[in-house]
Amino acid sequence: MPSFKSNLDIQQNQLLNAVLHTLRDLPQNPVAGQLYYNEGKQTAYLYNGNWWMPWGEYSGGQGQQVKQYLLNIPNPSTKSSMAFVRLYENQDVVRIDSHFSTESIVNFLIECRSSVNERGFSLTDRQIEAVYAGTETTAFANSSLPKDNWLYLDIVQKDGGEIVPKEGDPAVIPGETEPPATTIDAEILGLLTITITCIIR
Repeated sequence: MPSFKSNLDIQQNQLLNAVLHTLRDLPQNPVAGQLYYNEGKQTAYLYNGNWWMPWGEYSGGQGQQVKQYLLNIPNPSTKSSMAFVRLYENQDVVRIDSHFSTESIVNFLIECRSSVNERGFSLTDRQIEAVYAGTETTAFANSSLPKDNWLYLDIVQKDGGEIVPKEGDPAVIPGETEPPATTIDAEILGLLTITITCIIR
C-alpha cells in the first residue's frame, strides 16, 4: 500500500469514491483535523486537537436530517445551568458526548423543558459524568424532544474532582458546620464540552 509522507495536493480536483479510515477503536497519535469512521458505533469522528467529536450525518437511517448542539463552558458551576436551545422541530436524541479538560469530574443533566423556569424531564435516568478521557451516553430514559420545548443544562456539583471556591464565596471555618452542598456555588476549573446529536422526526 502506498504511503505518503508529505501533503498531497490534488489541485481542486475531486476525490472520488473515498472512504474514511475505518476502525473499531480510536486511531493512535491523532492530529487536529483527522477523521475516522468507527464501524462499531457507525459514526464518523473528527479530532479537534484535544479529543474526538462525532462528525457528519448520524448513520442510523437513510435520509434522516441531523442536528448537533455544542456547548463549551469554562469553569462550570451551578450558575452555569441554563437553557441553551429552543427546539423548532420534533427531534430524538441519539448521542450525548461530553469531555472535561482536567482530571476533575463534572456531573450534569440535560432536561427538556416546556418553560425555561419550570423543571422538565431529564433525558437520562442518572447524572452524566464528564471526565478527562471523554464519555458517551447512548442509553436514555427519554430521548424524545417535542417541538417548542427548550433544552436545559443543569450542572450538579458533588464529590469528585477538585472543587475550588470562587473569590468572594464564604469559606467554611474549621470546627463549624459546613453549609449544605446545595448552597455551595464553586467553580470546577477546566473546560466542559458537550455535544448533543439529534435526528429530526
